[in-house]
Amino acid sequence: DIFQSARRMNIASLQNIIMYEYLPVFLGEEVEPYKGYKPDIHPGISHVFQSAAFRFGHTLIPPGIYQRGPGTYQRGPGTYQKGPGAFFEKDRKLSNRQNKKKSRKGGDTCKFLPAQDGSQAMRLCSNWWNAQDVVYGSALENILRGLSSQIAEKEDATLCADIRNKLFGPLDFSRRDLAALNIMRGRDSGLPDYNTVRMYFGLSSIKNWTDINPNLYKEFPEIFNKLEDLYGYKGLQDVDLYVGGMLESDNGPGPLFREIIKDQFERLRDGDRFWFENAANQIFSGEEIKAIRDIKLWDIIVNATEVDPRDIQKDVFYWKEGDPCPQPKQISHSDMKPCIHHHGFDYFMGSEMAYIYGIFIIIVFPLVIWFCAYLSIKYSNSTRKKIKRAKYITECSESSDKMQVRELLHEEEYRLVKAKFGPGPFIQTIDRKGNVMTKAEFTPNKPVTVKMNVDHPGEYFLLVKSKNCHDLVFSFDQIPHRKKFINKLETLLSAHSCTIETIPTDARSLVHSAETKARREKKLEHFFREAYAVTFGIEKTHNSQNFGSAEVMSISLSRDEFASALGMKPNDMFVRKMFKIVDKESNGRISFNNFLDTVVLFTKGGVDDKLRIIYDMCDEDSRGIVDKSNFKEMLASLIDIAKTESICSEDVSVLISSMFESAGLQDREDINYADFKMLMSQFKVDILSIGLDCKGAHKNFLDTNSNIARMTDIKLEEDSDELGECKSSFTSKWSTVVGYLEENRQNVFYLILFYVITFALFMERFTHYSFMAEHTDLRKVMGIGIAITRGSASALTFCYSVLLLTVCRNLITKLKEWSIHQYIPLDLHIEFHKICACTALFFSLLHTAGHLVNFYHASTQPVHHLQCMSNELYIPPGVTPNISFWLFNTMTGTTGLVLYFLIVIVFVFAYTSVRKQAFKFFWLTHQLYIGIYFLSLIHGLARITQDPKFWMFVAGPGLIYTLDKVLSLRRSYLELDILETTLLPSDVIKIKFYRPPNYKFLSGQYVRASCTAIQPEEFHSLTITAAPHEDFLSVHIKAIGSWTWRLRNYFDPNKNLESEETESEDPGTTGRCGGSGHIVPKMRIQGPFGGGNQDWYKFEVAVMIGAGIGVTPYASILNDLVFGTSTNRYSGVACKKVYFLWICPSHRHFEWFIDVLREVEKKDVTKVLEMHIFITQFFHKFDLRTTMMYICENHFQQLSRRSLFTGLRAQNHFGRPDMEAFLRFVQKKHNYVSTVGVFSCGPRAVIRANSSACDIVNRNKKLPYFKHHYERFG
Repeated sequence: DIFQSARRMNIASLQNIIMYEYLPVFLGEEVEPYKGYKPDIHPGISHVFQSAAFRFGHTLIPPGIYQRGPGTYQRGPGTYQKGPGAFFEKDRKLSNRQNKKKSRKGGDTCKFLPAQDGSQAMRLCSNWWNAQDVVYGSALENILRGLSSQIAEKEDATLCADIRNKLFGPLDFSRRDLAALNIMRGRDSGLPDYNTVRMYFGLSSIKNWTDINPNLYKEFPEIFNKLEDLYGYKGLQDVDLYVGGMLESDNGPGPLFREIIKDQFERLRDGDRFWFENAANQIFSGEEIKAIRDIKLWDIIVNATEVDPRDIQKDVFYWKEGDPCPQPKQISHSDMKPCIHHHGFDYFMGSEMAYIYGIFIIIVFPLVIWFCAYLSIKYSNSTRKKIKRAKYITECSESSDKMQVRELLHEEEYRLVKAKFGPGPFIQTIDRKGNVMTKAEFTPNKPVTVKMNVDHPGEYFLLVKSKNCHDLVFSFDQIPHRKKFINKLETLLSAHSCTIETIPTDARSLVHSAETKARREKKLEHFFREAYAVTFGIEKTHNSQNFGSAEVMSISLSRDEFASALGMKPNDMFVRKMFKIVDKESNGRISFNNFLDTVVLFTKGGVDDKLRIIYDMCDEDSRGIVDKSNFKEMLASLIDIAKTESICSEDVSVLISSMFESAGLQDREDINYADFKMLMSQFKVDILSIGLDCKGAHKNFLDTNSNIARMTDIKLEEDSDELGECKSSFTSKWSTVVGYLEENRQNVFYLILFYVITFALFMERFTHYSFMAEHTDLRKVMGIGIAITRGSASALTFCYSVLLLTVCRNLITKLKEWSIHQYIPLDLHIEFHKICACTALFFSLLHTAGHLVNFYHASTQPVHHLQCMSNELYIPPGVTPNISFWLFNTMTGTTGLVLYFLIVIVFVFAYTSVRKQAFKFFWLTHQLYIGIYFLSLIHGLARITQDPKFWMFVAGPGLIYTLDKVLSLRRSYLELDILETTLLPSDVIKIKFYRPPNYKFLSGQYVRASCTAIQPEEFHSLTITAAPHEDFLSVHIKAIGSWTWRLRNYFDPNKNLESEETESEDPGTTGRCGGSGHIVPKMRIQGPFGGGNQDWYKFEVAVMIGAGIGVTPYASILNDLVFGTSTNRYSGVACKKVYFLWICPSHRHFEWFIDVLREVEKKDVTKVLEMHIFITQFFHKFDLRTTMMYICENHFQQLSRRSLFTGLRAQNHFGRPDMEAFLRFVQKKHNYVSTVGVFSCGPRAVIRANSSACDIVNRNKKLPYFKHHYERFG
């Protein structure tokens, strides 16, 4: 009650003083007496008052403020006390007489105080926002005393200089113009023009500029003339209300402003039900109202401050003759010191280095993480090499000596290498990665020539001759180093009964005559270039070295170099036989002319010439007669290139006998050249096109860039429509684009939908904080950064939510079993996951950049401005909110920095090269996603700009992901017994393990598996190679990374024990034996999960392509297919025909899969499966070797209905498949179906080629349509 009573009294006193004491003085006339509350009157503030008339008081502001100290008085016989009407009458009269006397005589009671800068008064423009420096102690009383003596500026149209261009502005230290602000305020408020307002208040309209204020016009006509020019042709019809009202001023407000001000205050009084004079509201009694009416501002001042009642006059709004202390003079800006030059206070001062360090850390941290990723790759590669090397280490391996040396490549070109001596009769140079760079071999029991220079002090050379075609040249800084090398070389050679022949020479001759490996390779390159240039008539070009014709003619090839050019080993039978044919001088070297003759023969020769070479290769002793054993030996040398164990000697004998029989030569044990021509006549077309594919051909313009296999069993008729159609470039490109969009319409639709939603969320928040949230002043404080951060944060919430859904493997697997699968490209969930992640990374970086802008702007604000931004923002007393505060002392800054670090770590280690070469580090860093989502949830809890919304977006997807994860983890802790392990060629291991009860899966699906003996918590995706009807599970794993190599070595019974030392270097590796004895390895799995090949059974015709280790899903699919079709157990399988294309480098790499295919062929009683095998690691399709293998394969197929190389019914093709042609063949043969499923699994290049072939064939708009499903490795 006491507080409320005091509050009511305070309000009433203020109403009384303003209405009945100040307003009459301001207007120069009395206001109408109060006639009671009028409820029909609107008491609101009018625009014309607050934006124009209210600003008239600015003309009264002086440029400076006087300060006056207290007076000194002798206490008279009377006494006084503070309070309304507290003076006794005689004291009042005494005080008035004393004041008059003092004011006339200027006694010592008037002490006007100088300003801090020594001026007579405190200048306004030098003290804006400077109260803390000038208002302290009794300064308030001094200012009140000074104001009571100071006369205001004249009430006219002039504003003092201190509020013109020097008025305080935003951020406390900027400056503005008050007159311009007043004009703009009226325009911003949409005020009507000056004449319209006059007419509204019952005043006549002004027609001429001189009628506004005739007296002012006479005195300053230039003002009106300038205004007339500024307002142009509209003149007085467009004058701003503030300008017109100020021009009317003449020793007080003009008629218009007087009417506006009087009307406003009377409405405020009459329309206020709580006005203190309204007796009807019973707030005050009549006596209290009368007492309040007696209160003056003088009473408030003397009661609320330490001002002596005798220091100021009773009517404080007037100073009259006889009042205390007249002002020294009417203050002018010229009486005071000039305004202090504007030196803005920099709130950012002291934050510069913190801001720079913050930006530096944000920029450098990703570089540091990239370096860590690089180290992780190096570490993983090193570990993998050690583990892989353990496979080949034998206990009897001999030790070898090493020495750091500098090897000469060309003149003035060196490289640092390690010279490795032995253990055999050779020296090797090895780089820092352990790769062999050059090798010099020595012949036992023969001397080795060594040259060394005896001149050129400071650089000492050593040349070592070898039986190879190149020399080794080393450079040493000191003679002792060279001596040390020679000692090691002597030790090596003496162990192999070799001696050293030392030849002294000079450095220049040694270097110039040295035939280094690099120089030899340059010569050989020029050798092949010249040979093919002569053959094909190509213009000769010279790259780095200018060899003359004589030099080229002098170059000869050794058998090693010839074998290297053919891509074979020197001791291969084919190399020996071919080298013997080309070496016409029989001196163990091939001259340029001999090689040129051979190239010309294979390029331009006829059938007879090429048959003669083949015949001569079979004629071992040059008798002109070839027996069956010689022919068999030659064919065996060719077939041996396939390097498969499936070929047996009996098959080759049967093949040769059949070929002789087909030519009518079955009774002949030997044949002459005429018989041989008859034997090969059935292959005349094949023989005509053969050549000899060697390295020189690839480097010297031979057309060997296309190695498409010859599929003689697939015949295609050319489409006459296609032949006659000639499309323009634009039409062709448009057709390509349309075809691509049709083929990928689902992918494009969902991609566009994702980005539309993402950018819509971004733009909604960006627009809101740019234009719709001006009332919060956030944009004014933080600039454009607030709109960027809020927009990117909104987009991020959506991206992070979708990210969780893309890795819900169990959910995706279940959806693939429903019909909704045909409307959603679920097979691309990993690709979509990467797209979402990259988009989230972009908005994360944008969000970070926006916060850097925000924190900069926030660091330039005073505390009271920041506290107006948000009720949730707490800044401790005495704390300056600088950059360090925002970055490290707020939840937003701290969590944001940690989030940035985690995101950078996750994304860098998820990069393709890091993921492929250092999977363990990728897998470990990817677990940081838990921290990212947790910190994202609490990042916005500070509520500085808005309530956190991340949880709203992530709640649903997070719940789904959690349930999906729990479902996977529930099964992963079940350890399954390993039933059998088999080590297969090409570093593949087969693991067969227990199948849990009621475990269901589809062929083509995969599991995430780990082995308890290697690293139980590290799971890898592996395709199930067991068929669904089998009572066990199996996987085939190729050793590529460190985990797969450790797994293979673990189950390798012949693995050297030294590999255990390598495994122990990895803390995540568990050895075979622990402290408690032998550990039994077991498998742990998650899944099964849906793969890209599991929908094969939904298509009546399917084409399956497996490349490399990508054949693993088809081990399960093909078994499942033939089991279902042969037993009629699968009613849901629609497949009537399946084409399986297996692409592999050679049979040797995947002989285990040949066994799988052999079993599949046995079970395929309905002939639903047709297989083709493509061997890519061979020579050009028209090479002599490849052609002869084609001949042998085709003949053997006709003879025994199986492949010579694999024993399968499937025919072998040498080269890559022509997928476009093959799909056209399928399209023509199965034009009765609407869709053919194409399933691919393998490297990116194979998948890309198959997708391109499907797109090209689908552009013809013919049925069937090819729908491509794939699983990509890498």
